[in-house]
Amino acid sequence: MKRAAGTELSEEERTEQTSQVWLQNAKFQEVLGADSSHKSLFLLLSQPDGSQGILLANKSPFSEDKSDIEKLLETAKLQEISRNDIFGSYNIEVDGKLNLLKSQLIYPVNDRLIAKYRQEEKFVIRETPELYETVTKPYIEKFQLNLNWVYNCLEKRSEVDKIVYEDPDKNNGFLLLQDIKWDGKTIENLYVLAIIHRHGLKSVRDLTGDDLEMLYNIRDKSLTAINEKYGLQKDQIKCYFHYQPSFYHLHVHFINLKYDAPASTTMSAILLDDVINNLELSSDHYKKSTLTFTRKNGDKLMEMFREATASK
Repeated sequence: MKRAAGTELSEEERTEQTSQVWLQNAKFQEVLGADSSHKSLFLLLSQPDGSQGILLANKSPFSEDKSDIEKLLETAKLQEISRNDIFGSYNIEVDGKLNLLKSQLIYPVNDRLIAKYRQEEKFVIRETPELYETVTKPYIEKFQLNLNWVYNCLEKRSEVDKIVYEDPDKNNGFLLLQDIKWDGKTIENLYVLAIIHRHGLKSVRDLTGDDLEMLYNIRDKSLTAINEKYGLQKDQIKCYFHYQPSFYHLHVHFINLKYDAPASTTMSAILLDDVINNLELSSDHYKKSTLTFTRKNGDKLMEMFREATASK
């Protein structure tokens, strides 16, 4: 449908148009990484002026919606690879709308963001409470990524259309919104994020028994909201923290249990129910525990840990 003459573009249309122009002018520079299990490709792109951006492309899971399946069958074009008796192997070309790439375009980017998405060998870090104080906290204070986008969401200056639920309480409340990696439609890879309103809590390391009411609130109200809006039962949802998190303002991930989301397994994720249980047993559990996680070779935090433990 054509836009009426003189009609102004919406903010969403303007940003989409700007991003489209940026992508059209971009040149491929480097494959930062690929993940065959998640059908993902991370590309470093550059502009004529030397600025850079990152395109994260992910193949979407199949929809289980009846109309989508019928459309797939109607439009499928088979290209035979081999056949043996009743077993045939084919490449299938389907309608483009059924084969979309869920993507993120990040621009402009700096060296730290490029390093974040560059695929490299990983190593295990065992972070004692002492190492958290002497290594991780200084790292967070000096190198954490800008949190403006988080505050924009909490203050409803952006991504308002992605809000699933909000508890506005300043102490125990949170904003539940669709994660940028989810299209908001395909339930099979549902991914929503609960970001707390309270400032000052960076990760599970900051949590104590005094925060249990907030954690109960996040868990119970988020699971109810997801059920009411998307129809998934609480035992079909995985809820967890990342450690280390990708940004240091406390948040909880909620995904469809069917979805094998990146960084949702051991060495990256700590289940919300486990955090609650640990704090119920010991109020200062995360103040006195050794936490294990992985970092990429060349990562700044990895370098700082190696320097701190080199003589031990």
